[in-house]
Amino acid sequence: MKFTLLGIVMLVVCACSKGDKADLGPNGMLDADGSNGSGDISIRIWNDSKYSMENMYVDTGGGENDYGTVKNGQHSFYRQFNSAYRYAFVSFKINGKAFTIQPLDYVGETPLKQGKYTYRIMVENLNSPYAYLEFIEED
Repeated sequence: MKFTLLGIVMLVVCACSKGDKADLGPNGMLDADGSNGSGDISIRIWNDSKYSMENMYVDTGGGENDYGTVKNGQHSFYRQFNSAYRYAFVSFKINGKAFTIQPLDYVGETPLKQGKYTYRIMVENLNSPYAYLEFIEED
């Protein structure tokens, strides 16, 4: 009886611990192919600046994800969202300085269809408070 109960407990613990993290990349992010997510929309970040961006956070209104650090010139892993638009709330830091891209609203915007997309984030000058987001639809 003790061995049966112990076996059941071990089975439950093993089944629960594997979860969604089996195929996740660094910082708990999805594989580069965007697989194993809960949403139908995969978005990655392209840091197209000469600065490393830390604490990268994206809220599309249909999900939130932390991307961690995205080094200059690099792409992040894809993260999954249930819904998203051509732009989103984005916040990050460069050398401790906070940057925010803040949409006013999504009125008149059409939600994205299932697929893979990139938000290209650019910061040209650390003396400027502005960061820019360009939407790129993947093939």
